[in-house]
Amino acid sequence: MSEMIKKPTANTDGWFKSTILCLVVDYARPQDILPIGFMKPGMLAVLVLAYFVITKNGFLLGMSKQTKMIWCFVILLGAYVPFALNNHHAFFTTQSMLLYMPLILSTIVCVNSINRLRKIISVYIALMIYIAIYAILHGWRGSGNYFLDENDIALFMNLWIPFCFFLFLSERGMAKKIFYGAGMLIGLTTVVVSFSRGGFIGLLCVAAVLWLFSPKKIISLFIICSLGIGVYIYSGEKYLAEMSTVTDTKEATANDRMLSWESAWDMFLEHPLGVGGNNFPVHFQEFQSDEFSRGMWGRQAHSLWFTLIPELGIFGIMIYFILIYYNLKDIFYLKKIKVGNDPDLRYLHSLSLAFIASLAGFFASATFISVLYYAHYWYLTALIVATVRISKSYSA
Repeated sequence: MSEMIKKPTANTDGWFKSTILCLVVDYARPQDILPIGFMKPGMLAVLVLAYFVITKNGFLLGMSKQTKMIWCFVILLGAYVPFALNNHHAFFTTQSMLLYMPLILSTIVCVNSINRLRKIISVYIALMIYIAIYAILHGWRGSGNYFLDENDIALFMNLWIPFCFFLFLSERGMAKKIFYGAGMLIGLTTVVVSFSRGGFIGLLCVAAVLWLFSPKKIISLFIICSLGIGVYIYSGEKYLAEMSTVTDTKEATANDRMLSWESAWDMFLEHPLGVGGNNFPVHFQEFQSDEFSRGMWGRQAHSLWFTLIPELGIFGIMIYFILIYYNLKDIFYLKKIKVGNDPDLRYLHSLSLAFIASLAGFFASATFISVLYYAHYWYLTALIVATVRISKSYSA
């Protein structure tokens, strides 16, 4: 294996550690449970990464097809600010996306070895476990602003359960298997006890993709069926009865969501270039149907897609789907890696399968939640870019 992959350059050691710290602060939010809020740890962590990005040529080193699309997305958001009905919402949405960029670029630049890739993936899984336990103990409010309710929690679990599953199958060490197995069980349990119907749909998509792409289909089927039986025994008829209402479009919340989506489509037809970041809620009442029993000003679209379509219009749709295309192209490049007996190549291949299932779970769950501007997908994109770079350096 090449030295670049085994041992990353020493001058990024501090940068990499700062990247991990920023990730932990962003998701675990220690300032919510420790008396350190006055220090503004989130902003400090971002500023430290911004310093590294600026002084160590991170803008150029972190450039890729995906980062170009993300920059286009941010620039498009910024272009709406002076024209949006609510400039404040549009401005702060743009600002939020800009604040993701130091971590995105730092991940791409600093995660430049198999060892670092293993570390950051393990940190993400540890954060998933922490967020799950925190949410269960705090009435389904998570440890950060990405986790406002059970639907947000379930979506994040669906994003990371696939990594636990495929790494559990591929890793040989017992300690690693216990860690990934525990993450898988905790993630699954959290989705179930959350009673999130969007999370349930995402979980079904994850399970289907896990089996479809698993190289060990019999073992995978056994694990999935065992977990399914465990869910049934644990949750009983109440859970199944609640999840059965997913297909009932006449049910109150489902009907409101469908009407919201119709309003979002009408808004797009009226404003094909978009109304600006987080401005769907401001325009909602203009397009709401008479079937709503109240005014809908300030309400979200409850869908990633129906946030994207009316808020960023034709150009935003094009940018977002080009980004998805680039991610899928890279993932399937990874999937073609010939593993052999090399544990690192096996790890990279397992990540390619996990990325596929993760995106399936994310987009299925996100169809029912307004998470377009959450960090999850943008950070996952950075991991995809970093993983592909490592794989290409490996074969160089």
